[in-house]
Parts: sequence; structure tokens; C-alpha cells
Amino acid sequence: MPIPQNPHVRILENDAAATWISRWWPTLYEADPCASAYQSPQWVTAWLRQLPSSSSPVVMTVTDEGGICAALPLARHRTGATDVISALTPYAEYNDLVGPGARHPHIAQALADGLDQLLQHRKHAELADVPAHSVLGRALDGRRTWQATRTRTALVPLPLDWEALPANLRRQHAKRERRARTGHSISYARTRTTDELLQLQPELERLHAARWTPDPRPRSSPPDWGAVLSDLTDTTAFIATLTIDGALVAAQLCLFRGTMCWSLRPAMDPGAARLAPGHLLLRRLIDDLTRQGFTGLDLGRTAETNGQTGYKEQYQPQWSAALSFTPVRPGRSAAGQALLASSPA
Repeated sequence: MPIPQNPHVRILENDAAATWISRWWPTLYEADPCASAYQSPQWVTAWLRQLPSSSSPVVMTVTDEGGICAALPLARHRTGATDVISALTPYAEYNDLVGPGARHPHIAQALADGLDQLLQHRKHAELADVPAHSVLGRALDGRRTWQATRTRTALVPLPLDWEALPANLRRQHAKRERRARTGHSISYARTRTTDELLQLQPELERLHAARWTPDPRPRSSPPDWGAVLSDLTDTTAFIATLTIDGALVAAQLCLFRGTMCWSLRPAMDPGAARLAPGHLLLRRLIDDLTRQGFTGLDLGRTAETNGQTGYKEQYQPQWSAALSFTPVRPGRSAAGQALLASSPA
């Protein structure tokens, strides 16, 4: 059966965009088994509610003779005389098209043309963290109108055969376990209900604040993570925790869909760094997900530092990349602007 080749791009804003997302997004998501939990209706709705008064939702839709094919949720941020259009969900590790036609190249090309139209109308648009292997990533990459920066991402296939790891990695994992178990009591758990998820959220944020500097991406006040998790519920998210001698030393918020899990907002107690609580938690989380039939744990974006790259390398991940697109400034070529890392996708 031939694929219709006349896609039409439409842009909705403000209340029209919010109403469209509420009505159509769940249907598009269910029709797209490849969409990640970062595109789930719960996640999109949670960030729609978090938009500050200076911002408004925007949704780009692609339709053809068969109806709605795909959509991309965005937001317009007003800062003085400048309007910036970017992804609606600022904390998503991945942003992508969603819908039954989202994996068709001609649909992604139509959406990319629509983003070009935004630039022609003197609007500043940016789109962060598009999977490099996605059809949208390929449609945008290399266009003269866009420059791209590349960030490596890590996916741990499950089950992970610990005994098949290189000998040096096996020794490192075993050494950490021996050190932690010597004179200490270790306990792992993960939330099973929405009430448990919400009860643990403040503790995760406390650990996160102690370990990480504030995220520079938000354009206004920090989000209300309690409200976000209330929208996600236990059907989309859980928090995994590790306690040592009864004290919470590591926590990790995870999203999931089907047999895939995405790690988000890892947090650990700097005071327990000697015992490597992040590693101890991740190892137990991997084993837990394997027992539950999961096939992958995505560890997301990875800074090109020994700390982050070396940390994730110990779990033998499959490396890929996410592309962040910004407009090429007039008078400069895309080749001159693109700052692509030399690492393979």
C-alpha cells in the first residue's frame, strides 16, 4: 500500500495547543510503540502545567490523507523583545516526534521544513536532545539552517552478564561490594505505588541538591517536582533507593514504558562517596530490572569527562548520541558553526 506523500504541517499555540495535546496526545503515543517515556502523556502534561506565565505551549502537527501522522510539543518563552521556541519538556533526555507516522522520513522532513518556516518568520527556535539515529534527527542534521552539537548517550542492554565483563571491571565491582559490605548493612528498594513515589521525592531532591549544581536550562524558577511526579504516578515512574546502615545515600528517579527504563536525576550523598553509593545502587537496579523482564536501562546524556564517561563505561553500554539544534546565524555556513564531537554515534 503506497504511503501518502502530501503531509501538511500546522502550528497551534496557547489554549488551542493545550486543548490539542489533551485530546490527541494519548492517542498518538499509544499508536507509536517506539516513543519513549519522555513523550508519554503523563510527562508532557506534567510540563505543560509547569509552564510559567511568560511561556505558552506550541504544538506542531503533521497530517496527510490518512489523518494525524505525528506531532512535536514545543513552548514559546517570552524574554523581553526575544521569543524563543524550544521543547516543551526541558528535563527530557530525548525529544522526538510522536505518532503512527513519526518514523517515516517524509513526515520528519515535513516537520523539519516547518521548523525552517519558524526561522524565516524571525522567530528563534531551538530543539535539544533529538536522538541522532531518529528520522527527525537525520532530517535536521546537515541542513544549512541549523547547527548541531552532539552529546553521547548510554544504553545498558539487559540482562547484563556480570561475569562476561572485562576482568578489570569485574574486579572494580567486586572491590566496591566488599568495601561496602564490610561492617555495613546495605538495603535496596524501589517505589511500587504513587504514594511511595511522592513520599520519597523530597528526599531525592535533598540528595540531588547536595550532589549536583542547579540545572542551567530552566528559564525561570525550578520546577515543582512533587507536582510533576503527581502527574507521572506509579504507571510511568519510580524511585530506586539505597540505604547504608539505615541512612539514605543514593536515589534515582526512573521513567519506564514496556520493557525499557530511562534513568533521570541520579542523586547521592557526597558524605558517603568512599562507599560509591551510586555504583551500589545502579548495580542493584540493573539486577532488579532484569528480574522484572526489562530489556534496557538508558542512562541518558553523558558529559565528556572521566567521571561520567568512566562511570558508565563500567556497565558496558551501547553508545549513541543526541543532537541539539540551534539556528545558523546569517552570513555563516552551517559547517562553520557546527560543533560536533569526534566520537561515533
